[in-house]
Amino acid sequence: MSDAAQPDAAQPAAASSASSPAPVFSIVAEGDLTLDDHEALAAVLARTFVDYDHWYAGARSWAGMQPELRVVARDGDEVVAHAGLRRQFISVGGTDLLVTAVGMVAVSPRVQGTGLGGALLRHVDVALERLGSRFGLLETGEAVQGFYRRGGWLPLAGITGQAVTGHYTAFSADGAGVLVSQDDGWLLREVGATAAEWPAGVIRWNGQMV
Repeated sequence: MSDAAQPDAAQPAAASSASSPAPVFSIVAEGDLTLDDHEALAAVLARTFVDYDHWYAGARSWAGMQPELRVVARDGDEVVAHAGLRRQFISVGGTDLLVTAVGMVAVSPRVQGTGLGGALLRHVDVALERLGSRFGLLETGEAVQGFYRRGGWLPLAGITGQAVTGHYTAFSADGAGVLVSQDDGWLLREVGATAAEWPAGVIRWNGQMV
């Protein structure tokens, strides 16, 4: 599933949450999550991605490839922000490259506009360092690219000087696989290498995204 983060635009929620304790962040390995954890994660993802809420039913807290690490923010017992990360080999212009895919970046609608999204990206950076690949990579819509750029993510089109096409597999709710080609919206986060070291060429994901 393509990434679709919610930006930190000013909204009325900011004023109502100003006096509340700050949500607590953690970075959790997928294998350490409990059934209750998955149900709480699925709930915030369904609230945030309303067009895809059919994916997040019960304890199913993923829509594409299951993450390796989760960045989770909790306000008491409620999950209010989330991002999933997983190391994956992709092919870029014929070069095999290990990247960390980032997806399901979500901030609960009731706390959007409070700055929590920016804090979430800073914790994603910590998780990226922990996983140790050279680059973080995600795909998102034009409406929220500014949010990621403020967090240090770089549009691949600006790095290569031209639009970058990426191919990945998406699955319908009934399990049918469809090849998707995306010509824009790819963003890069420098981790163990610089953007100048990113190879030129088409991205072939050879599977699902997070």
